[in-house]
Amino acid sequence: MSKSTPPTSEVTTGLAEAQLRAQVIELSARSPSPTRSRLALEQRFVLMIVMLVPLLVFIAWGGIRMGPRPDRLVLQTALGSAGLAACLAIVGIGRGRSMLGRPRSWLLTQVLLTPVLLFAWRVLSSACYPHMMEQWVDRPGVRCFTLSVVLAFAPLLGLLWLRRGSDPLHPVLTAAAFGAAVGAGAWVLVDLWCPVGYVPHVLLGHVLPLLLLIGLSALLGSRVVAMGKRRAPLPDR
Repeated sequence: MSKSTPPTSEVTTGLAEAQLRAQVIELSARSPSPTRSRLALEQRFVLMIVMLVPLLVFIAWGGIRMGPRPDRLVLQTALGSAGLAACLAIVGIGRGRSMLGRPRSWLLTQVLLTPVLLFAWRVLSSACYPHMMEQWVDRPGVRCFTLSVVLAFAPLLGLLWLRRGSDPLHPVLTAAAFGAAVGAGAWVLVDLWCPVGYVPHVLLGHVLPLLLLIGLSALLGSRVVAMGKRRAPLPDR
């Protein structure tokens, strides 16, 4: 092979990228382009619902419940989980520098780390205080499970609606990252509401709904977030 001949892998990648650009241009040409004002109004309306609905549900459910936890523990778990949720949401929801979204490795890392980090922070924080890891027989975690799902329902639908038809590369993983980010936000509110640190309770009432949200979002990704119904195979980013 002469020095001027590019490697086969580079040629394949270049052809795939050119094919992707052509596909995006074709889909954009076939889709009607809404005005900027219409898009801005739509986004503001959806974002208002995304923020307001879970807050109202949380207040109606009883809001922050301190006891029997020490105030310091409530503050510690809430601030820690909120910080984690914010960082994970930036990775999962933000597009980064590319209009095509985050690389697959970033999204996969975010999806895998979200339940692990939030669970570890809740358990380790509770373990630092006496009697905070004890079992509550009358609270196995069903109410926390229900609250987690209810809090995340509207934000997840709103986020998927805003990003519909926008991902030509890996819509399933992108949508799963949305579910992880929304579930992490719901986790923070449930942390403020739930005083139980018993590990089986946390797994059932906090971790399980988060995993279900990730799975549901992934299932919806190919239908909602995917750009076009037919996509040619593309190389991993």
